[in-house]
Amino acid sequence: MTISNNTLKHMTPQTATRIVTPADLQTEKRERTAVISNAQKFTIPIPVLKDGEPLVYPKYQTNAGEPILDYNGKPIGASGLVFFNYEDKTIQAAPGNGTGVVIINEVTEKQANALYREIKKLGKEPADWNLQMLKSIISFAHDQLGLSDMYNSTQDFIKENMTDVKNYDQNTTEVFGFKKRDDRDVLDAIYIPGKFVFEGPAATPQRFEKGGVIVEHKGKMRGIQPDIFLRTYLFSDGSTIKSLNSIAKYVQ
Repeated sequence: MTISNNTLKHMTPQTATRIVTPADLQTEKRERTAVISNAQKFTIPIPVLKDGEPLVYPKYQTNAGEPILDYNGKPIGASGLVFFNYEDKTIQAAPGNGTGVVIINEVTEKQANALYREIKKLGKEPADWNLQMLKSIISFAHDQLGLSDMYNSTQDFIKENMTDVKNYDQNTTEVFGFKKRDDRDVLDAIYIPGKFVFEGPAATPQRFEKGGVIVEHKGKMRGIQPDIFLRTYLFSDGSTIKSLNSIAKYVQ
């Protein structure tokens, strides 16, 4: 995927009135709401890339050329894949050492079928993909299928926390294909109203213009845009979440 100069300019960090960090949201010290994810996802494993690109912030970022850091403040890696989450307006990166994965969120069965057809045109198994192939898959997902919420994770996370979508007969591997969150995984959710920036695990801080929800599982946190959260999460008993006001609230 090629990111245009206009897009890069739009990505330039803006001054925020509120910054929220994982340390502010230690859930053992705060009220939280138990939720489960019912979103269908498509996972794209990142193989060992001989042609990986430098994992540095791109042009028009205030920290252009500096290493992209993980949520512990450590470089994600020397080279791999740099891409963009159009939903959060954040830079994402995955190392090209065979451990990373791109998760595409809110994927329908029709979209998953289209992704499989496009991937088959590459004529290569996931372990043999190169950087250009990966970028072509991500570009197709966004430009042709309208999928805008995509983020980096690890293949170990997929193995531990996701399963294949039931009754779906396309060939997949443990870390590649049409997936969903394990039904047994209960996450803690905190709703943050108003405009804020979350300095969590994304490669650049996630920006929330109209509030957002932070979910935590096994000590790791991720920010979810409010409309996506209401579409893709349920209360832990399986009932529908109709309003963000029913989620435990954090006010700084």
